[in-house]
Amino acid sequence: MKQIRFLISPLPLILMVLFFVPNQSVLAETISLEKDAVVLSFDDAILQAMKHNAMLHQATLDARIAGAQRNQANAAFLPQVEAAYTALYTNNPLNAFGFKLNQRIVTQEDFSPALLNDPEFSRDYSAQLQLRQPLFNMDAILARRAASYAADSKKYIAKRTSEAVRFQVAQAYLQIALAYQNVEVMRQAEETAASFEDRAQGMFDEGMIQKADLLEAKAYHLKISSKLQMAESGIANSSDQLSLLMGLDIGTIYQVSIIHWDNPNTSVLDVMGRSDLLAYRSGLSAAKSMVQSSKMKWLPRINAFGSYQFNDTEAFKFQEDSYMVGVSLSWKLFDGNQNIQKLRIARFERDKVASKLLHEERTARADYEKASRQLRDLELELDHANTMVEQTDEAWRIQKNRYHEGLAPTSDLLRVQAQLAERQLMRAMTHFKRNLTIAYLRFLVSQD
Repeated sequence: MKQIRFLISPLPLILMVLFFVPNQSVLAETISLEKDAVVLSFDDAILQAMKHNAMLHQATLDARIAGAQRNQANAAFLPQVEAAYTALYTNNPLNAFGFKLNQRIVTQEDFSPALLNDPEFSRDYSAQLQLRQPLFNMDAILARRAASYAADSKKYIAKRTSEAVRFQVAQAYLQIALAYQNVEVMRQAEETAASFEDRAQGMFDEGMIQKADLLEAKAYHLKISSKLQMAESGIANSSDQLSLLMGLDIGTIYQVSIIHWDNPNTSVLDVMGRSDLLAYRSGLSAAKSMVQSSKMKWLPRINAFGSYQFNDTEAFKFQEDSYMVGVSLSWKLFDGNQNIQKLRIARFERDKVASKLLHEERTARADYEKASRQLRDLELELDHANTMVEQTDEAWRIQKNRYHEGLAPTSDLLRVQAQLAERQLMRAMTHFKRNLTIAYLRFLVSQD
């Protein structure tokens, strides 16, 4: 009776091996095709994400906005033209006489003191074209340079976002493979639990075990069936996550391919050319330009201007024309310390960006070194895992032959089965970690 009871008791060990090994760390070697699953290659997933990913689309729009703002700063060089049509009515002595001068209708009688002091109702219809051309605005020129650097920064950020999306797609793609592997393991465990329950039912019917043993077997079978259902839901959850990354509607189940990546040929020097670091450097250049622009606000401004206009006593008639051109030099000597405070703010912003850049460069190097060491450790760990699986598989084969010959108890067979399952999952976990670390290394050096 003790031996029969032990036939059921190793089930907790099997469950512990199957359920307490992290699912995130298992990579399927073989994946069975689920019903109605859509076959999706890794390259197709990347292409879909590059076209439709919402986060990448927003980053691209940010880059375009920055480009438009840079073009907007061209006002420091380009002329400004404005057209206007004005209708004026007055009995003001000065303006009434001015209307007549602009209309070129002044006569000798208009100089009469009585008419000058008390003019009649006067009107003027004027069409005017005004032109303003900046000649020398050094602060605006440097502000335009800062806008150009800011636009470059946004372009690098968009590129880094693209690289981040690629890494997220790789992670989600591998996660789907993990979900399929989990289902495969759970199905095998469910079949084993069902066979244990059938055997326990037969033994109970023959009076060889107690009802408590039968109920325990049934409870374990139900528990594994529940875990199988959760594992199948994991396929849908992982597929929905990949759909979101690809910018598609959720609800599609994907069938993925097995991925084997080679060790990337990179060095820590490759990290310094990463897109996000280039974005910080462009941002620092923009901040420096804004400091220089704030300093240049103390210089005088030189601008040219001109106007051409028509004046008439009747609407929409253009009888008399005149023009005026000139150059103005303006120098704001004191503005209530606004320029001083703007300069201080610009310097603080520059120092902040410089500090952030230094921190990000150091962090990037540290992340790369850590991932490189982790990859080396995983390569060694994978070799050890392969050896352990081969040795345990051989032990399982020997133990199974001894069991069929009646030379080994069931408890020994189940113990070796549990060890083999555990080591196979450990090897799959190591394989998955290795692939994910390779993807992360490529992300760290902006390598697709």
